Amino acid sequence: MAIFEKEKLKVISEKDFVDLSKASINQNLSAVDFDQEGKFFYITIDRVLFSNPVATIKTVLDANGFVPNLENILSCLDSLSFSIYAKGSGLDDKSPDAKVSEYIPCIRFELPKKNQVGDILQSFYDEISKYETKLADKNLSTWEPDPELKKNRDLRAEIKQLKADNDELLSQVNALSQELSREQKSLSRASRALDSQRVLPDNAKLCRVEKVDLKRRKIKVKCQKSVMDIPTHMLDRIPEYQERCLIIVEEGGDLPLGIIFFINGDIDGLEKRTAEILYVEKNMFKARDSMRNEFQVKAVNSIETDTIKSLVRGAKVEISIVDGYVAHFAVYGSKSATQFTSRVQEQLIVYDIAKNQLVKTAQAEGNNSKA
Repeated sequence: MAIFEKEKLKVISEKDFVDLSKASINQNLSAVDFDQEGKFFYITIDRVLFSNPVATIKTVLDANGFVPNLENILSCLDSLSFSIYAKGSGLDDKSPDAKVSEYIPCIRFELPKKNQVGDILQSFYDEISKYETKLADKNLSTWEPDPELKKNRDLRAEIKQLKADNDELLSQVNALSQELSREQKSLSRASRALDSQRVLPDNAKLCRVEKVDLKRRKIKVKCQKSVMDIPTHMLDRIPEYQERCLIIVEEGGDLPLGIIFFINGDIDGLEKRTAEILYVEKNMFKARDSMRNEFQVKAVNSIETDTIKSLVRGAKVEISIVDGYVAHFAVYGSKSATQFTSRVQEQLIVYDIAKNQLVKTAQAEGNNSKA
């Protein structure tokens, strides 16, 4: 019984001992791998066709943990050769009997080794050595401080500057804190003076914002010992926490007749956008701004419900956003916020006129009694 030798695959870099006259090119032999001994890397031409050999070497170096610098690339180029990845019998020994049945062209090269320096890499080292010698002979080299020492000095200088900036900011914060404390004390004294002199009408109260609930679109306002919930829809802006305000209340009413904040500013982080109504459904509407961001707002109180019912498709609204929540919305062309503030001013003016009339009447009566 005849024994047939099984064909094997091998990378051949020398043509002397193989005959390729009867062999055919087989694209199915395409491969990317290391040889059995792990000595060199090979890749068939079809995998790198029309590509830069240096780019292929850099990719292999990076994939195997080597720095793809010029030194390592030159080391690989020293061992690079165009070879074939062959299939045949008798390929283990370089004998005339070796036969190749199929093959495909490839390139192969060895990865860098510390104890192995090729001709190209040695030439590179020689050029560097000559250049350094030339600089030393002509005294062209300039002294430079140790990079680590310079880095440490720069870091210490930066830390010193940051500490100085921090001290300056702390002094500014302390000065602002003292000024705020003085203003609060002054406001508290003014509030007590107003209460004692009865300058304000009986239904006008000085209050403070105790909580800003962005999710439910309302603020909690504390007047002495009582607390009121005011929808943000009644306001023309969103106040800050602990902000002072003046409120006109109605006897037996749950909501104030009017409210005025002493500081004309919005809450930090407030973003206002103009949007167009897409559709309205009962107590909910959907709008889209100029950046095509869509907002779906559902009424959280009866006042918002009444406003939403009056909306129509295409109307313009101003939407205020804080921390991802719609904190307030207002319809363009609406004068509700202005009217709301005017009611407070009207009440104060009426009270002031009545007070002046009473003073004049009292003076007139005093003059008549003297006569």
